[in-house]
Amino acid sequence: MTSKAAFAAPQGKFRHLLPVKRERRAEGADSPEGEIVGCPDCGKIQTLPARPGGGALRCVRCATVLEQMNGRNLDGALACALTTFLLLFPANLLPILQVSILSHVNRSIVLSGVEGIWRQGWPFAAVVVGLEIVVLPFLRFGLLTLVLGTLRLGYHAPWLGPCFRWAERLDQWAMMDVFLFGSIVGYSRVAPFLPIHIKAGGYCLIAAALLTLITRATLERRDLWRRIGPLPRGIVPKMISCSSCDYPVPATQEGSACPRCGDKIHRIHPYSAMRAMALTVAAFAFYPEAYLYPMEYSDRLDTLHGYSIMTGVAKLVQANLYFFAAVVFVASILIPLLKLFAFVWFGVSIHRGSTSRLRLKTKLFRVIDLIGRWSHIDVFTVAVFLPLMYLPGFLSVLVGNALPAFLAVVVLTMLASDFFDPRLLWQAGQER
Repeated sequence: MTSKAAFAAPQGKFRHLLPVKRERRAEGADSPEGEIVGCPDCGKIQTLPARPGGGALRCVRCATVLEQMNGRNLDGALACALTTFLLLFPANLLPILQVSILSHVNRSIVLSGVEGIWRQGWPFAAVVVGLEIVVLPFLRFGLLTLVLGTLRLGYHAPWLGPCFRWAERLDQWAMMDVFLFGSIVGYSRVAPFLPIHIKAGGYCLIAAALLTLITRATLERRDLWRRIGPLPRGIVPKMISCSSCDYPVPATQEGSACPRCGDKIHRIHPYSAMRAMALTVAAFAFYPEAYLYPMEYSDRLDTLHGYSIMTGVAKLVQANLYFFAAVVFVASILIPLLKLFAFVWFGVSIHRGSTSRLRLKTKLFRVIDLIGRWSHIDVFTVAVFLPLMYLPGFLSVLVGNALPAFLAVVVLTMLASDFFDPRLLWQAGQER
């Protein structure tokens, strides 16, 4: 590392490199060339080649992908984000499914299940589900469209950084794509017994959910951050980076606002491990009730039949829906267990200052942070199922005690992922 290099924001446009077809490693922090960036997973300060034309750039220490440009561009992401935002209106306002029970016709919109959960005495669960499938998708894609559109028009404003930071944070919590899969499972449960039809809102929901996935695939966050505010060049000793946008600053600026996204910069987020472990313990407390009690009850002529998560998997197997059964089993049973015990492993490693398998732990954290949201499938299946299966005096579906407990497990582990700073794993090993 050279101490004579000046730490200054770059002037003018970045130079382009020739496209590459294979993965490349970012240069070590002792090289003064290129843009300076901090790895969000291990905190390593290193240089990047300016604007790689293709392939992936990985951290020299933990191998986390720092930049991936293949198949990603601003125009494609803007088109997908804007279309998704517009489709959310008919997807939420128009009926998505219709079921005929004798002469009684039930139509459901996205909020029908939320209303049913609320009316049955579970307001907290209803609010969480409503936020995840209605409010947060609008906020996420509204902010994303605003940022991408502003950048596409060539304008720069100080609010772009904070807006994009919030759009990124909402990505894991805006669950229209997960809700689509829950709707498919709910549809599959009803279709063998009753005539069910997809309505106009359902097709808009399908399109919006698929475009949600495509938007995520076409969006390169580092390129957008570079457009919002270029990375500095030149290295000074003892640098730290923003955990939201990876912008590096001298360590003396710890605790100040990031000049690019406005978030507070810390070498390690204060109380990160303590908060994550507290949330993990709370999730463990809800775990037994989530799996031992029914998620829902079917009330047929005043006779109750309870269905737990495992019962739901068994019903899908009996209907020869093996793929959906496997997905629900993995998402609702294996993933929550994996997340809980992974955080226990992380906590023990930090406490002991372990230096073993740091790359494995980092990759595991990124995996559980990415897939944890898909554990909502069972909750959303009940939300879809609830308003459709209703015939006054003959048939209704009741929310079981396990649904809010299971939702608590999933939400608490997702919050643990948000609070946990993976740089702690590397710091604990270095300070031993």
